[in-house]
Amino acid sequence: YMARKSVVERLVELNPETEIWWDSSPLVYCNWKKKMLDKAAPGDRAESEEQLTRFFNESDPASGLVRGVTTNPPLSLQAIEGHPDIWVPWVDHLIRDNPYADVGVLFWKTYLEVVRRGSEMVKPIWEASNHQRGYLSGQVDPRNCLNEELMFKQALELAAQNPNVMIKCPGTAEGIRLLRRLTAMGIATNCTLCFILPQFCTTMDAVNSGLAEAKANNVSMYRWRSVITHMSARYEEREAFNESAAKAGVSLTLEDKRWASIAIFRKAYKVAKRP
Repeated sequence: YMARKSVVERLVELNPETEIWWDSSPLVYCNWKKKMLDKAAPGDRAESEEQLTRFFNESDPASGLVRGVTTNPPLSLQAIEGHPDIWVPWVDHLIRDNPYADVGVLFWKTYLEVVRRGSEMVKPIWEASNHQRGYLSGQVDPRNCLNEELMFKQALELAAQNPNVMIKCPGTAEGIRLLRRLTAMGIATNCTLCFILPQFCTTMDAVNSGLAEAKANNVSMYRWRSVITHMSARYEEREAFNESAAKAGVSLTLEDKRWASIAIFRKAYKVAKRP
């Protein structure tokens, strides 16, 4: 019997450095997998189950294709809604322990716990790869994207959950300054909401500055890694893109937009590879 490889497995084979990241909390994977199998044709179910297990094996995460996880508060809500039997008692206990806390505080404490459990789930990947992979991105509250100090406080709380937690910061001026501070502390970061080349370049400069500070202070970098998330689809869908093109007298097709975001990524990659 020769197992047929999934499209993701074939994608990984194209480049040994390819990393597949799961775009949600790993706590939802079991329910998601079940839903996918329920939709599969009876004759395809066994093969689909094998492929999905090879994609991410909850009992042996390091053996699967997933090499990292990125989350945000809305995606993490799925983990809570998918397991009310676990989370309703936990939240009830949280409320009893914090009778004077407002909704915002309770929300944040719950998100921290989702991040902690999720990062614990993929920690075997982090350990097996000598801390190169197996990170879970925990995001500071995007509503605070212009408040550097509040984001810094939340970042430290997220980082305290597990050493393989990577702090997801927005690509705002305040968020990029935060990236430098966290890098200088040896904390892994993921810059999100990056659309254009100046954001990539500014982020790289901030990270390099933080690395220099960390080196000067002999900071341990065992848990550090830097990621920049190119929001290609979000960029292509922005109405401002069409408005800018119209002002220049240009009419953009969907294909034009796709190639535009790829061009930005390619230029950013070249900048990153400069000595």
